[in-house]
Parts: sequence; C-alpha cells; structure tokens
Amino acid sequence: MFVSKKVKKDRLDTCKKCDFYRNFLMLRRPKWTKGARCGKCSCFLDAKTTLTKEYFGECPLGKWKE
Repeated sequence: MFVSKKVKKDRLDTCKKCDFYRNFLMLRRPKWTKGARCGKCSCFLDAKTTLTKEYFGECPLGKWKE
C-alpha cells in the first residue's frame, strides 16, 4: 500500500520539476511544499507519492520510475 521513504522522495523530486506542480496557491514554483498538488490530476502530492500503483499512486504523465 505504501512505498519507501526513498521512493516517495524521488517521486516528489520528479514532481517539483514538472510544469504541472502547484502548491495551494496554484503557483508553479512555490517557496514551500505544504499543500502541493498535481495540476494534471488535482491530487495532493504528499499523499499520492506515498501510495503504490495498486492504490492510485502513479503519475498521470508516467514520469515516475517506480
């Protein structure tokens, strides 16, 4: 159900480089990551990057390696 901390960090790092990365103010490059969301699927990234593929934990653009 949940991925390791390393996988989550790798996923978040990938998300932060993406054009669809948004924080709660919907900014492209926010100063903090609380409330960060995916502009493509609208999911909260802190939760989505923690889940395995079986529980909807995959990038809608296919950018995550695991």
